[in-house]
Amino acid sequence: MSEANANRMLTPADLARLQPLIAAAGVDGWLLFDFRGRNPIAAAVLGEQIVGSRRVYVLIPPHGPPTALVHAVDAELWRWWPAGWVKRVWVTREQLATELAALARGRRLAVDYSPDGAIPYLDGVPAGVAELLRGLGATLLPSADLVTRFCSVWTAEDVASHRRAAEAIATIARDALALAGAKAHSDRPMTEHELGVWVRERFDRAGLVTESGPSVSWGPNAARAHYDPTAEESAPIVPGALLLLDLWATEPNGIYADQTWMAAIGTPSERDGHLWSVVRQARDAALDLIGRRVRSGEPVTGADGDAAAKSVIRQAGHLEHTISRTGHSIDRHGLHGFGPPVDDTETHDDRRLIPGVGFSVEPGVYLPGEAGVRSEVNVVVQDRDILVTPIDYQAELLVV
Repeated sequence: MSEANANRMLTPADLARLQPLIAAAGVDGWLLFDFRGRNPIAAAVLGEQIVGSRRVYVLIPPHGPPTALVHAVDAELWRWWPAGWVKRVWVTREQLATELAALARGRRLAVDYSPDGAIPYLDGVPAGVAELLRGLGATLLPSADLVTRFCSVWTAEDVASHRRAAEAIATIARDALALAGAKAHSDRPMTEHELGVWVRERFDRAGLVTESGPSVSWGPNAARAHYDPTAEESAPIVPGALLLLDLWATEPNGIYADQTWMAAIGTPSERDGHLWSVVRQARDAALDLIGRRVRSGEPVTGADGDAAAKSVIRQAGHLEHTISRTGHSIDRHGLHGFGPPVDDTETHDDRRLIPGVGFSVEPGVYLPGEAGVRSEVNVVVQDRDILVTPIDYQAELLVV
């Protein structure tokens, strides 16, 4: 078996790490379900190779071999399933019902669902499948903590890769803002799109890769969610407004770093200076609360961090000008990972921020048609502290 193929499916080494987590959760197993890629958690745990055209169920018990229920049409996709593990191939719905009942009856099973649909990242099992499993006599429990601990805890190599990417991105961001400022005061200012192309070229030179972006937004465009400048629609970066630069990248097979930097093109207005101050204080309030609790050994959740940031924004009178949670999970499965986000706004995510999880902290204030301000750093929880990246993150509004 080649290394590339071995990495496409759950391995015995993965199982050795996963089963103690299942045992500690006090369940009889983690039952994973997928149908045509509907449940990304199943692909994250089992490998993307399992995504076929028919239903598949996999029970991973706290001890002993896993069992996969695989349709005959998709069986070829499972050729790397270790020989010592159980693979049952079904064709008819009656066969599937019999096999599934044998796996589920009388067992307490962790499954990928979120009660009341509260956390969509964790809601990968359709309601009908949950009804079926309960009808077969299973007791269902959310897999949320298993997802966090297995999918979203970084390794030492992950942290090292992320830190290298974060410092490279911070340098590129500062250089990009300085370049845009210099051009803004000339007779040939850059456009948002041109600056984005420049950033991507610098990523290439630094050996970084990205799935999209960066987001380059001048003045009122920074208040537009998902604004993506193109060669056809792209504002010139000229004096008199703020420039928001949101950029994210990773080393190949590494962990993403995701940052937002702000610069005033020319002397900032009193309003823009005030908005920056509010956002910076909100960011630091979240960092301070999370860091303080981690250092003291107190439990802390992403929801706690979001509430701390939003409290600052509320006191400044700008809560109505927020449009999102304060941060998202980052893990080896993507820029927006499966772990706990910094969120008490869109969801109430009460998963603990345990050692090894990473996430963004990025509060923002957005005045439609006028301005948008955001400051974003990343955090990795350690045993008794937090690591904030980049190391020298933005403290003052840059004026260029």
